[in-house]
Amino acid sequence: MRTESIVLADVMNKTRQLTELYLNLLRNADPYHVYEVDGKKLNSILWIKAHLSVTENWLLLRSTGGEAVRIPWAKQFGIGSVVPAKEEYPAQDEIDAVFKEVHQKAIAHVSSIADDKLELVNATGFEFAGENSTRSVIIHAIRHEGTHSGHLGWLCKLNGIKTI
Repeated sequence: MRTESIVLADVMNKTRQLTELYLNLLRNADPYHVYEVDGKKLNSILWIKAHLSVTENWLLLRSTGGEAVRIPWAKQFGIGSVVPAKEEYPAQDEIDAVFKEVHQKAIAHVSSIADDKLELVNATGFEFAGENSTRSVIIHAIRHEGTHSGHLGWLCKLNGIKTI
């Protein structure tokens, strides 16, 4: 039976597939490069990947009552953080491993949430646009991933990579 939780997990997973498509296209680009547009610095490829790991962990695991992954560098890539200098990043393979682990755990966990629990206030009380249910935090995670996936699409264009 396809429950609402399974559908939400599937939409998150499909959104991640788009993120991974762009990351694959960017595999030969400098992951630390920070582009500047009209005096505003954009996030680097690696910052986005680390940020998505941290936020998915917080939104889809911690905020929905799942078992979060311990990420020692979480504060470096959380909300409001700035892109660190290249030497301040954790190793790329560590970011890659956390990116994969968090997503696998998050999809398995979200899929297992009983639909009647989706209306409950999420475990962290996270509120966005006046909503704080478990459902709303899952939907926010999907939108958040999609937004940053779009940023990766722009980084493809800035790197001269055709996306369509």
